[in-house]
Amino acid sequence: MNTPPRRLLFIASIGNPAPYHNTRHSAGHLLLDALKPLLETTLPNTGIYHETWQSPSLMNVTGPKLVRRLEQWATERASRLERIANVAATRSSSSATTPNFPTQTTYPTTLVILHDELSIAQGKVRVIRGGPETFSLRGHRGLISICETLRKKGLYPRSSGASKSVTGPLADLSILRVGLGIGRPSSHETAAVSKYVLGTVTDQELKAYHAAAMPVVQTIRDELFRPAGKV
Repeated sequence: MNTPPRRLLFIASIGNPAPYHNTRHSAGHLLLDALKPLLETTLPNTGIYHETWQSPSLMNVTGPKLVRRLEQWATERASRLERIANVAATRSSSSATTPNFPTQTTYPTTLVILHDELSIAQGKVRVIRGGPETFSLRGHRGLISICETLRKKGLYPRSSGASKSVTGPLADLSILRVGLGIGRPSSHETAAVSKYVLGTVTDQELKAYHAAAMPVVQTIRDELFRPAGKV
């Protein structure tokens, strides 16, 4: 890693816990399972800059626990990186050659949300930057819960008042929504859709989800090195 990452990433999958982990509605969890080993091999030495986390909550009430964990992690990681930067500064002042340590003391943070997406074909990926202000949440209860929790805490989106009061590691928070297509049933009736999304993933579907993981790794890499203020 020649250039250190430019931001912190909290990569969270949302879905449902057991016994619904292997259902289409939990495609975000299944995508995260496929992503973890790929992140270790394709983005070595960047682990301090990102965290993977699987929501333990039911989809509809994902927000509170996810945001609480995001806040805890961001605070801990910012403190750790600040200590490392201070060590790097000390070493650079006493050595002509400096190891490739992080030198930033503050980093913007991106919340990367992995979720199922009914509106696109199985195994396809849709990446959207931002919350409902940029693109509809399409009634996705998990996304709605997260965005509502962030809004109530003044973390996202920023209002003029919130921008003056929110400080700390989440003062410059971005959202990146990574939707994994699960397709949809022929019927749009509520009961049919509910049965479909809570149905167990087939081997063929799981293979398609895993195939989507590598393009998502590239998306994560691009975000990891995206400078503050650059869209």
